[in-house]
Amino acid sequence: MLNILVIHGYVQSAATVAQNTRRLRDALDGVAVLHYVDGPPMGANASSSFSSSSRPWWFLGQSLEFDASRGNSRWDDVVKWWETELSGRQYDGVIGLSQGSAMAALLLSMINHPRRVPGFSPTKKQDFKFGIFCSGFVSHTSPHAEIYGIPDIPTLHTVDDQDTIVRAARTIELQEKCTNSVLYRHHEGHAVPVGGNFPSVLRDFILDATK
Repeated sequence: MLNILVIHGYVQSAATVAQNTRRLRDALDGVAVLHYVDGPPMGANASSSFSSSSRPWWFLGQSLEFDASRGNSRWDDVVKWWETELSGRQYDGVIGLSQGSAMAALLLSMINHPRRVPGFSPTKKQDFKFGIFCSGFVSHTSPHAEIYGIPDIPTLHTVDDQDTIVRAARTIELQEKCTNSVLYRHHEGHAVPVGGNFPSVLRDFILDATK
């Protein structure tokens, strides 16, 4: 069985994404286990903008960019959290939604180029074979801009051209950073698509990427 990491979005949690992707779990029955992870709790970094269960991977400012006005402490906590998580389990692939997709692209880059991220040294070797990015985007500013270097693995990018949270052009910009990519258009808004033929598309993509 494959182990697939699932990364939630900005104001979400593992439970939120798990509830919304039950059809995908059914489609992958016998193929893969989806591991829904929660980012580290915010603690003193919490604000009224988030619920108690929210786990943003970093704070966003205007245009979905890193909010430098709030410092780097949240990102530093997340880097250490990923070091611990990836030291405890090996994964075959990753699925992300929105900021979770941006995090997934950065995480693949961090694994590919660990020296670009101070304090990131997971003890288990990771061999991600694919990435699935739903409503993803590129984080352009420091400390993220210098990290990118996504490995040459198959990637699947989902986009709704009417997405009002992450514009389609931002999602396609992330796709263009990947050298072996497929774009899937849908009409389910800012979400991991679960309707139509997407569950079978997802299953076939994963099987092809890992055969």
